[in-house]
Parts: sequence; structure tokens; C-alpha cells
Amino acid sequence: MIALLGRSDPATTQAVQFARGILEGAATVFYEVDSNLNLNRFVLSSGVPSGFHDQYLAGMNRLDPLHPRSATNQPIARLSVVIGRCATKEALTFRTFAGQCGIADILEFFFRRNDRIVAGMSVLWGSGCRIPDGAMNIAEKIHDYLEFNLTRCLAPSPDEPARYGLTSRELEVIDLLCCGRTNREIGECLNIGLATVKTHLIHIFEKLGVETRSAVVALMSRPH
Repeated sequence: MIALLGRSDPATTQAVQFARGILEGAATVFYEVDSNLNLNRFVLSSGVPSGFHDQYLAGMNRLDPLHPRSATNQPIARLSVVIGRCATKEALTFRTFAGQCGIADILEFFFRRNDRIVAGMSVLWGSGCRIPDGAMNIAEKIHDYLEFNLTRCLAPSPDEPARYGLTSRELEVIDLLCCGRTNREIGECLNIGLATVKTHLIHIFEKLGVETRSAVVALMSRPH
């Protein structure tokens, strides 16, 4: 079960459940990251310990060694590994807080666009969970899949129109295309004719230098 705080998208739910299952986590937390590295629009699965999220937002986030501000160029990080390498007072306090909430360890995914972190996901292991052998290796192997699926429906970064010369209407078409909408559905959503949708797609293909719909999705979802 996924408790949605701010966004509800099938791709988000499927990807989050996939990560939780393959890593045998007790719970997951997905979130978006703004340009100031503030976390927002959280997606909490069932199993997140009572009070953990509220206390995290109330101030414990400032002690979190897995916060995006500490990510540098890492795609993933694990709480026990980070503390093992650098056991700062803040990190140890955060680990104690997590332990008091029944969390044995946390693995963090960082998802980027244009070299900037735009989203992240925490996989939480409870004290009674079995943490898979090679959890970090598993996480590295599934990171790109998760990044594609969990960022493809996020709003385009502010510099996308300038980079490609896209109009606001073309960006709306791309958003719907990235969510799997057909040409007819795009037309219905935007209240425009099918021929107009096709014209927009032709212009989008030309501006992005691609030839297929899947190439548009891949280009607009990957880091540039």
C-alpha cells in the first residue's frame, strides 16, 4: 500500500514497489527535490514507522547524512556504510533517532536531471528485516531503471524550453507523451485536434533531433 502525499502516478507506485520488493525493505519514501535541495511531495509506503516522517520534517533532516545535500556525485548511499566511513556527531545522532523508530538501516537513491538531483527515494529496513547480501550492488543495478521511471513524469527543469526552443504547448504535449498518452488522448487533454497534435510532435522531433516517441521520453528523462 502506498500513501500518496502530493502526487499519484502509476509509474511511481510500480517503481517504488519494485525497489521495496527486490531490496526486501520494510518501507519506502519517495520525494522530489527543488533547486535549493529542499525535499517535498513525499510518497510514503505502508510500514514507515509512526512519527518518523513527522520528526524528520521537524528537524532531524538537518542531521541526515543521506540528505541530497551530502550526495556529491553518488547515485546511492547506505546509512551504515556512510557512518562507518565518517561517524560524525550529527550522523550518529541521526542513526540513534532512526533506531529508536525501529529502523535498522536506510539505503538512499538519488535521481538526477541535468546533473541536478530532482528526486530521491529511501528504502527502510526494520529491525526484523533481512537485508539482502550485496544490497549496494543490487541498488546500483536497478538505479537507472528507477531513475527513468521515477523522474519521467516530473515537471521539466526550468532550462528545458531555452535549451531546445520548446514552446509551452510543446512542453504540455511532451508531459502527456511521457505519461504514455496516445495522440488522441493528448488532443482530448489539451482540447486540440488530432492533426494539431501530430504537427506539435513533428516540431518536437525536429527541435530535439529525434525520430520516435520513445526517443523523446528517453531524452527528456535522462541527465544532460
